[in-house]
Amino acid sequence: MQKIFGGKFNGIREDDIISEVKLKKYRWIIYLLLSFSFLIAFFHRYAIGVVSNLLAGDLNLTATQLGMLSSLYFYAYGILQVPVGIGTDKFGVRKLTTGGMISIGLGSLLFALARGALTIYAGRLLIGIGSAVFFISTIKTISVWFPPEEYTKLLGWTSLIGNLGALLAAAPFSLLLSLLDWRSSYFLFAGISALMAFFIWYYVRDNPRQLGLEPEYAVEEEERNLKRIIIDMKKIIRSSQFWQYFFIAMVILGSFMSLSGMWLVPYLTHIYEFSRNFAAALVMVITGGMLIGSAFLGRVEDRMESRVRMIRTAVIINILAWIYIVIIEQGNPSFLILMIILFILGGVGVFPMTSFANIKKMFPRLKGSATGLMNISPFLGTIIFNTLIGWRLDTTWQGEFIEDSRLYTLQGYQQGFIIILMFLILALAASLRLKKIK
Repeated sequence: MQKIFGGKFNGIREDDIISEVKLKKYRWIIYLLLSFSFLIAFFHRYAIGVVSNLLAGDLNLTATQLGMLSSLYFYAYGILQVPVGIGTDKFGVRKLTTGGMISIGLGSLLFALARGALTIYAGRLLIGIGSAVFFISTIKTISVWFPPEEYTKLLGWTSLIGNLGALLAAAPFSLLLSLLDWRSSYFLFAGISALMAFFIWYYVRDNPRQLGLEPEYAVEEEERNLKRIIIDMKKIIRSSQFWQYFFIAMVILGSFMSLSGMWLVPYLTHIYEFSRNFAAALVMVITGGMLIGSAFLGRVEDRMESRVRMIRTAVIINILAWIYIVIIEQGNPSFLILMIILFILGGVGVFPMTSFANIKKMFPRLKGSATGLMNISPFLGTIIFNTLIGWRLDTTWQGEFIEDSRLYTLQGYQQGFIIILMFLILALAASLRLKKIK
């Protein structure tokens, strides 16, 4: 015992043992705080679909305005991906994530107080700005605080935790809206965000050395600057292969996020006459498919032996699914078939995520710039599909209301879904031009 507490044990200093134990405990506190913050950001991404009918009724919003409201999150999130990457290096994760959570809290507060479109737009935009920092910050934290061999595992856990936020934004949020009105709910979210901002500022540190801890593994930290980013972007912009990957991810991931985050709940309530609570619960089907697809993504890649083949397969399955929905069944398939299709779309919807691995191989010296730009694609796609589907719904609206919100027609949804199909055909053409990367 004296050897343990007297200075050394088997050649290891007591201070080193204490330091390692402290490091292991503290890094999990930081990781859990940031990953839970990412869950909150993910929740806000999709919660708008559940509350959309209530907002339309209380604030007299059209489908186009609802589409814009949902898209503001994605405008902010997508545009800020590259600047956030620079900010984590320049200002540190602690400052960036504290500010991000404060922004989410202020946005939630404005949301709760809104009496018109402009105020609720501002609230949604602030929520999007704050949410934009957490994925990159969490990944940066994993790189700095954890040994390299744990990176992939924690990346998967981060994705899983984030998607739990999407699940909470479905049936559980709808249940909350049965207990509280939507304004009270967003007041609650503002309070949670304020509490999280305090904990982040109090606990999160940018690296172990700020606590006097020295990890046994090497920590590689990049110092980025605007000039380097611009040079890198010029190289990426000239690559046709990059833009083909970008377009495919934009179409598949963007249409998936637009459906699950905005239009699926209204579609199920208007066409199938389900209650909002039941329709919100059904959104979990497509999210569940995505979680299963994520879990088996590595195995599928091993079987298919090609990421390009996976991407093409995802495009083809999406095309066949939408042909069945909008052409064969005229936008109104049977409920059971629709659920099966949504589950399958969720499962293959994660396949384009393998694009990020190929992009990194294509630009090995660009140190994340290509990945940051690529990460804009799903959010741009969501904006496009939210806007275009909302436009078709408003154009075909026949003046009917349900619970003080507009009741849209089957024709409108069918035309909106045909837009997705048209983009998918273009994505198939792009996928056929992808080159296999070894």
